Amino acid sequence: MKKVISLITALCLLFLFVGCFDGGTKPDDDPPVYLNMNTDYPDTENLQDGGGKKAKVILLLGQSNASGCSINSYLLKNIGAEKYSVYENGFPSVLINYCIDDHNSTSNGNFVKVDLTCGATGGFFGPEVGIAEKLSTEFPDETVFILKYTMSGYSLHSHWLRHGEKGSIYDAFLIFVNKYMETLISKNYDAAIGAVCWMQGESDTSEFKASKYYDNQVAFVNYLRADLAKYADGGKLYFIDAGISNSPYCEPAYPEINDAKLRFSALSPLNIYFPTISEGLTVHLEPEGEPDWGHYDSLSGLKLGHLFGDRIIDIYKSTD
Repeated sequence: MKKVISLITALCLLFLFVGCFDGGTKPDDDPPVYLNMNTDYPDTENLQDGGGKKAKVILLLGQSNASGCSINSYLLKNIGAEKYSVYENGFPSVLINYCIDDHNSTSNGNFVKVDLTCGATGGFFGPEVGIAEKLSTEFPDETVFILKYTMSGYSLHSHWLRHGEKGSIYDAFLIFVNKYMETLISKNYDAAIGAVCWMQGESDTSEFKASKYYDNQVAFVNYLRADLAKYADGGKLYFIDAGISNSPYCEPAYPEINDAKLRFSALSPLNIYFPTISEGLTVHLEPEGEPDWGHYDSLSGLKLGHLFGDRIIDIYKSTD
């Protein structure tokens, strides 16, 4: 089992490694990147009629720590079987439709309960688990929807965007969100997007890409707010942005990425930033003896979701 975990961890790290260690790319050798993204998203087959009720929708976007590379077996070891069973059984009132790494892991267009099976691959989980735990407690009589679209190991500068313009990942993500928001609406839900949760930046930590991160984030969120305006809850689209870790895989420029995120948050009350380093999230403990330095340890992966969840709850409380 340990060999299997090590192999999968190595594959997760490969995505991140390629993104972070690009040798300090310079403008003259940084051509636009075009990805052949699969935008054939299946129709939803398991959604009942919503009866006209209002539905909260949250977007979860980013790279591998958003995809979910925290290890289930270590979560079990750390919290015990009784608590683990809660996460294993999942949260039926928080439904997720996810497409990870261009269909490498997907719910096949369906909205399924959030549990420990919605990560980058089998045996791993993502921040949706902590988010669902918080939201199911705060809104016990509601159904909340999460639309999760992530690409592990890809940068904001060259992949989500294309040097400030909409890039291959952005275009594919937008088709995904439009399809499934229209699905919710066609199923008679009064569905609106309340917030975007963004866990990304590790693959922009070359000095060159980091120097562009603030401007890229301004452009990215402007695109989001324009393209998703028709779905924005109350006409406002909140952007919740998590800082990246100080892992060796995020050197040399993780401080500049986090500073760009912090500066961006000051531009609007709709922009919310929280740090992960000072919150104590770790990447160096698991697997034991050969840690995956690029991805959050199990308790930290859970806490990452809690941090997002707390801010989502604050947003809805402030707008009630």
